[in-house]
Amino acid sequence: MTGFDTIVIVDWSARSAPSPSRPSKDAIFIAQATAGQVCVSYHRTRTAAQQALETICDAALADGRRVMAGFDFPFGYPQGFARAVTGGDDPLAIWDWLAKRVADDDRNANNRFDVAETLNRLFPGIGPFWGCPAARATEGLPMRGSLRHGHGMAERRRVETRLPRAQPVWKLFTTGSVGSQALLGLPRLQALRRRYGTALAVRPFEDRDAPIVLAEVYPSLIDAAIKARHQPGEVFDAAQVRVLAQAFAGLPPAQLQVMLREGCPTEGWILGLGHEAALNAALG
Repeated sequence: MTGFDTIVIVDWSARSAPSPSRPSKDAIFIAQATAGQVCVSYHRTRTAAQQALETICDAALADGRRVMAGFDFPFGYPQGFARAVTGGDDPLAIWDWLAKRVADDDRNANNRFDVAETLNRLFPGIGPFWGCPAARATEGLPMRGSLRHGHGMAERRRVETRLPRAQPVWKLFTTGSVGSQALLGLPRLQALRRRYGTALAVRPFEDRDAPIVLAEVYPSLIDAAIKARHQPGEVFDAAQVRVLAQAFAGLPPAQLQVMLREGCPTEGWILGLGHEAALNAALG
């Protein structure tokens, strides 16, 4: 298999209630690039976004088309985390572990802080997860990262040491809380894995070709290009997914395949890291 017919880029959200009716920042936007055209949709809940993704993937499979879907939250954790939690190094076992424990209803109400505290209990000391509202803070889940100690986990994945502006996977609250996005996003991706079976592959954890491929993305890789193409009145999150979808869709298929096979097979990787010039060039 070579090339993708559709590129999907998703800006995820960890909101605990539905997003506003009017498209707003810090909500879920999905860009879909097909045949040179890009459309962006807005979704108030994670359930609605998952249903939209399933619709896209179902249609592609029915028509014999391939889809690459990129999500803007971490797919994995620093080395040793999966083994401490599941007894092995398979990062996808963490996805399954979370899917069995995370409750996330159709109105975005969820138990992510409870799950994070449960995970923290599996480690010595305090941590590694941190960040929550003051009323929710406990010794097992502190408000501030500085209150953690002795948990034994690295603060960053190897990919994030190359991208210092990226937030660590342990942060669950306030600006840049990608930890909450991952806790609420990975179970949704695990549901896609269950739905599509061998027709879906997760990079860089699985190297096989498949009609549907999932990857981790980071729109700020091409932040200057996005800002230059940000349209008047457009929510910036929408611009991010729109422009990044255009960039990946504009790459030569062989070049995108190379990018998809890069990175750490246990911690995960940000698709396109180190290829920013190529992504910018693909925008024309």
